[in-house]
Amino acid sequence: MDHEGGQGIRELVYENTFITEPEGYGENTKFQRHKVQAVLKQVLKERMEKQKYDPVKGAQIAKQLADDLREKVKLLGYDRYKLIIQVTIGQKIGQAMRIVSRCLWDTTTDNFASEYFENESLYCVCQVYGLYYE
Repeated sequence: MDHEGGQGIRELVYENTFITEPEGYGENTKFQRHKVQAVLKQVLKERMEKQKYDPVKGAQIAKQLADDLREKVKLLGYDRYKLIIQVTIGQKIGQAMRIVSRCLWDTTTDNFASEYFENESLYCVCQVYGLYYE
């Protein structure tokens, strides 16, 4: 308590919203895979088409790509969704690789989109998970 001014310290109290599903629960508010996948495809084509594999710059390119994807997907209006974006970039030298994930989520609200890109020297796999949070 502030003794000089006579006013106490104000404490912020947050209350539950009790919103357990996207507003209106229509097609415009639910995380839609096809819309996110279109964004993934566009960004990958723009950013990776002329890119050559560079082991030094690979991590930086993956981070920038993830940041760009986050901003573009946010523009789709999924305000109450937590976005998790995973970008994998590697050198293409004739090897095989599989990327697998498992998630525990609410199948009525949560979803994901994934896209793959490759050129002569590299491959890139991007995954975007949209998890609704209350």
